[in-house]
Parts: sequence; structure tokens; C-alpha cells
Amino acid sequence: MRLSLVFVAMALCAASLPVATAKAADAAPVNFALHRPTTGSAICKPGEEAEKAVNGLLASKTHDKFCSLVRPAWLRVDLQSERELRGFTVKHAQAGDEPASMNTRAFALSVSHDAVNWRQVVKVDANVEGVSVHRIAPVRARYVRLDIRQPAQDPADPATRIYELEAW
Repeated sequence: MRLSLVFVAMALCAASLPVATAKAADAAPVNFALHRPTTGSAICKPGEEAEKAVNGLLASKTHDKFCSLVRPAWLRVDLQSERELRGFTVKHAQAGDEPASMNTRAFALSVSHDAVNWRQVVKVDANVEGVSVHRIAPVRARYVRLDIRQPAQDPADPATRIYELEAW
């Protein structure tokens, strides 16, 4: 009898608590690029390899970014299976606590089923933001490529600095 009263009391308490519900639109998008195989143009120095752009970290100016002195620079992510993509987030130099003048200026994002035939889905010519968000019409793809035409605000700065490339 006593055990039954405890369960009834617990049920009444639980019933009086507010219930939080989340709609699918409220949920953060899944980053399909996170920790996926990534390749890119030649790096600035050891520790700034392409895979740093998909490691989910912004903790260090020298250990959590992809950096390349090649022009044009590029970064390619293998999502390891075909995914429906609806957008991208690119975290540029300022997102990693570097000066805004180092943010990527001009770049494009392309998608592919086979890493041979590419379809450009985003083109940016005058970015100044530390974090840029790019929504696209839904498209299915296995590969994502970021092509950097102007790596910083100053055309004389040759270094591409990408802290994160997210595909969602």
C-alpha cells in the first residue's frame, strides 16, 4: 500500500511539471562534414592540415584551422555517403579570434556525387563576416568542395584560413 502511494505521488508531481517540446525546425542542423575525410591544397605549416576544418574546434589559432598559401586554395570533404544538404557554415579567420582583415573574401562551394563532376551551389565575391551561413535548395551529394579565390580582405595576403566548414 505504501509503495502504491509513493508511485501515485511521483506521478502527480511529474504531471505538474512543464513539458518542453521541440519542433524539428528548432533543432540544430546535423553537421555531415564533422570528422569526415578531408583533403586540401598544400598547407602553410604542419598542424594546419585540411582535417582541422572539420574537427569541430575553434580553440587554437595554430592548431584548429586549415591554412594554405596556394592560390587558389581548395578544401574537399568526403561525407562518406550521399546526404541531402540544405546549407553550409564557413568559419573564417575571425571565428578563430584572428583579425577580421584575414576573413576569406571570395569563395565558392560545390557539391558532387563522385568527386569528378561538380555543381556550384554557392558563390561569394565580397565576404567580410567571420562566420558565413549559406542556405541552398536541398541537393543530394557525397562530396563538398570549398574553392577560395581571394583568401583575405587584402588581395596581397596569400593565406587561406578556414577554421570550420560545416555541411548541413
